[in-house]
Amino acid sequence: MKLSLAGIERDGFVKLTGEGTITAGDFPADGRNPIEAILGPAWSSFKVLLDMSSVSYIDSSAIGWLIGSVKTFREKGGALAVYHVQPTVKQVLDLLKVGRVVPLCDNELGAREVLGGGAK
Repeated sequence: MKLSLAGIERDGFVKLTGEGTITAGDFPADGRNPIEAILGPAWSSFKVLLDMSSVSYIDSSAIGWLIGSVKTFREKGGALAVYHVQPTVKQVLDLLKVGRVVPLCDNELGAREVLGGGAK
């Protein structure tokens, strides 16, 4: 997985993009969240919009990462919403009912609304 910072906005949103596949090999052995490598130790206090339009495959480790990340965001005052999920990835997420925990949105506007922001 390539996780990149797409922007930090005045309204407090942080936009990240994922690319490629997200599998067990993408997660550090020390258990640190890959988002921390981009946003620093206070990563879970941000409102993060994660664009997954370029993510073609996820495994169970990726699903665990998304669910665990949402939990940490909630505990630390931040939030995460995922959007533009490819159909094959969305099918897996829907089958496992990940959307009950992780906000899965069709587009960026929907993700912003879920996190309490409006149109940009």
